[in-house]
Amino acid sequence: MSPLKVAFSDFIFNAHATDKFGSFNPTDNVFTRLLAQEYDVRTVPLAEADVLIYSTFGRTHQTFRGRKIFFTSENVLPDFGECDFAISFSHLPDEPRHFRLPQYVFYVEDPALLIKGVDFDADAILQAKRKFCNFIVSNPRCPERNRFFRKLHRRRHVDSGGRHFNNLGAPISDKPSFIRDYKFTLAFENSSSSGYTTEKLVEPMIAGSLPIYWGNPEVARDFNPRSFINVSDFPSFDAAIDHIMAVDADDNLFLSYLREPWFNGNTPPEWFHPSIQLQALQRFLTMSPAGGPRIYRNRKLREHTYANGVQGAISSLACRLDGLLWKAGWR
Repeated sequence: MSPLKVAFSDFIFNAHATDKFGSFNPTDNVFTRLLAQEYDVRTVPLAEADVLIYSTFGRTHQTFRGRKIFFTSENVLPDFGECDFAISFSHLPDEPRHFRLPQYVFYVEDPALLIKGVDFDADAILQAKRKFCNFIVSNPRCPERNRFFRKLHRRRHVDSGGRHFNNLGAPISDKPSFIRDYKFTLAFENSSSSGYTTEKLVEPMIAGSLPIYWGNPEVARDFNPRSFINVSDFPSFDAAIDHIMAVDADDNLFLSYLREPWFNGNTPPEWFHPSIQLQALQRFLTMSPAGGPRIYRNRKLREHTYANGVQGAISSLACRLDGLLWKAGWR
């Protein structure tokens, strides 16, 4: 095997974090495991690396002068002024320097969990449901999500098990088991961006809970739109909630959603396959880098979803205030 010296920077290297991307291990991760199939991989400091794979949580990458691959699991668009190649959620089919690898892939240990076979028993799943709807969120910074939760909660009680808007006394400890008891799960992204779908959609799918989704306007390119309730398909939040109430009251209507395959054609997209992921990395290692000077700027998460930085700051502040009002008893 050919030797390959790889460096990683600007991930969150926290060995005690519970989130998959809050505990990135530079010596054992999806990239080292894939590359080890074809290369003799060594993780090294930046100064010794043949290639740098970096993410969104810092600027250490700016000191590196060699081949750079940008990776993000966050709602940040690739910037080819600062990297040679990119791996992200974006749909860029005509850009050979990019590979689409949506964040939700890393939260599905086996794609077979999302394939509905002939033995899938929607009726039995419905019969096991004893509760209406759950909401598990710790990040308060999504005004659409906050507003929708409040509206639905006023129509019918929603169990909130995260740190944000918690009404169970404390955050839940076992998310998959908790979701499994509910007919519906509020599955709103932190923000809306084309192609950006996360674990928030696939976790309720795996648990057999009907997702009430908001976020990626092109989510139907990845998932069967008849298998979940997409809030964006309705003219207003109130109209979406009216529909949710109707689905909850009608078992046949609920089952019509649940019997649909999660994936279009009941087939996982190609980016689930490690061989396809490896091919993309090999392409990035053999293609010529872009060349020319790097262009760096101070980028922030979700910046493209706001008109300007002031709007983003005001939105964030308002969301935090909303959370404090909830804790103070304003429902």
